[in-house]
Amino acid sequence: MVLSSGHSDQPQFPYVLNRRWQVTDKLGQGGMGTVFMAQDLNLPNLSDQKRSCVVKQLKDDFFREEDREKALQFFIREAQVLASLSHPNIVRVLDFFTQDGRSFLVMEYVEGLNLHEMLVKRQEPFDEEKVLEWAVQICDVLHYLHTHNPPVIYRDLKPSNIMIDVMDHVKLVDFGIARPYEDTEDNTHVVSQGYSPPEQYWGAADPRSDIYALGCTMYFLLTGQDPAALTVAAPQKLNPDVSDHLDSIIQRATQQDIWSRYQSALEMKDELTFPREKHTAGRPRPLLVACLLIVLSGLFLGGLKVLAMLSEQMQTAQKNVTEYSAEREALEADRKRIEAEREELKKAKMSIFQNALQAATGNNSNSGSSSGPNPGSSAPAASASLPKFPNFQESDEIELTDPEGLK
Repeated sequence: MVLSSGHSDQPQFPYVLNRRWQVTDKLGQGGMGTVFMAQDLNLPNLSDQKRSCVVKQLKDDFFREEDREKALQFFIREAQVLASLSHPNIVRVLDFFTQDGRSFLVMEYVEGLNLHEMLVKRQEPFDEEKVLEWAVQICDVLHYLHTHNPPVIYRDLKPSNIMIDVMDHVKLVDFGIARPYEDTEDNTHVVSQGYSPPEQYWGAADPRSDIYALGCTMYFLLTGQDPAALTVAAPQKLNPDVSDHLDSIIQRATQQDIWSRYQSALEMKDELTFPREKHTAGRPRPLLVACLLIVLSGLFLGGLKVLAMLSEQMQTAQKNVTEYSAEREALEADRKRIEAEREELKKAKMSIFQNALQAATGNNSNSGSSSGPNPGSSAPAASASLPKFPNFQESDEIELTDPEGLK
């Protein structure tokens, strides 16, 4: 079954478009048209999940002809731009055709929600680390667009145009107002209040316009509020948990003066990713703090254990020193005692020798005086019987085993 022209007939699901796309359900409707869920009939061997796709149908009931022509221009441009791009963070275009006077664009299906829907569902701002992760991915895709040949300016970067799939990957959708940067004849003034920079209001967008929109998107994710048109306040004023580093990045990206912003998505990405330690300076992360406390506790307990071991070793060493000193003192006392005993022994030996010598010389003197010399005789014969003693010095030591035998 095919959609009829006009807007009185409601199609019955399922129906097939362009002999390939089986439309199964309506996903939503906006000012430019309607979005449907569909299946690719050319992939019968794949699961429904892998065959799923999205069909965008441009509405045809505009009040003014020029509005219809402008909408068709955007629709065709989106198809052309998407067909020329190939990036994992950009939704892929699968088909573009006209049937029964209506225009259709078939794109890959992204399972997930856009960032605006996610924040509304969450009811509170996102964590800084999560915003940084998404912002880096967006910088990558913007760098791809801006360095494409020819360069492509997205011009409509905002939370509702950024899908997050089930793998937490960014997907940019809705390239209706994206255009090649070299298309200088296009002065289309299409803006999203709060996300479009000043220059876009008079049709002078360039790659730095997307940088501005990214800063505004990050502001929304961190504060939960849309930024004011043309003037973006510091996110820290609404969310004090935002680090100084990230706050300064957002403020620079959203400068009204185009030359005061980051001059490329790559430059902004470098600032977001280096140095990483600055990103969490504004608030301590609970897990990091807990881990740090555990480590410090371990170090403290380990330190106490080491101190106890050192104290025990010092006490043992002190005890050994005391015992060694006592042993030295005992040995010194023994040495002095032995020296004293040797000195006493030496004195005793000398006394014995002197007594023996005196006794021997005394007896000889008495013997000579009693007999008297014989006149006319030669040297007395008694002198031959005197004992012979060696010539001892005072310092000599002698062994006297029988001092009485000297008499």
